[in-house]
Amino acid sequence: MTKKLITPVLSICFLFVATILVADNHWRFENNKHYRTLSIAENLSIAEEKIEVLEIFAYSCNHCFNFETYLDQFEKSKADYIDFKKMPVVFNDNYKMHARIFYTAESLGNLDVMHREIFKAMHLDRKSLMDENEIYEVFAKQGITKQQFLSRFRSFTVESKVNRAQRLTSKYRIRSTPTMVINGKYTANGPATKTFEDMLAVSKELAEREFLSR
Repeated sequence: MTKKLITPVLSICFLFVATILVADNHWRFENNKHYRTLSIAENLSIAEEKIEVLEIFAYSCNHCFNFETYLDQFEKSKADYIDFKKMPVVFNDNYKMHARIFYTAESLGNLDVMHREIFKAMHLDRKSLMDENEIYEVFAKQGITKQQFLSRFRSFTVESKVNRAQRLTSKYRIRSTPTMVINGKYTANGPATKTFEDMLAVSKELAEREFLSR
């Protein structure tokens, strides 16, 4: 009986090993070349059932403005297991002001519209958006009252999110924008990652690796 079982067991083992080898061999990107591994993992959200892919951006960044078109396509084609998020970078107090804009729009429930309008105001209308009255004008065009705006702009909730963005900017070792952070563990900005297409390809592969490693 023992001899008869040897062949099926060996076949199963061979198939298992072959499957692992195929999975390993299809990965294209390398650590410290196409992406970097963070020392301590931390996600922005707590949606543990999905893999978080986070774009860290700055409204003042022209590259981030141009990246939006690529991100639109990424959101439409991403795998179901990907939870795509955005976070404003906070290097200093000027960046804090722009981060408040993002989280105020989020708090008001119209981030999808405001995100694009803020980019347009800065890069097409050449506004700096460092003055609260100028910032409110952008919100007012979308039907937000002054009272609604002021109740959110420096609220505890918004300030807490701004402070967390500042902490994660440091923890993720962000030096430039846009940067993609995958599951709080990797940044898709290695020296061999040159284009927007490269950045998204690396992000997708790292997300897939994280998903398959569960």
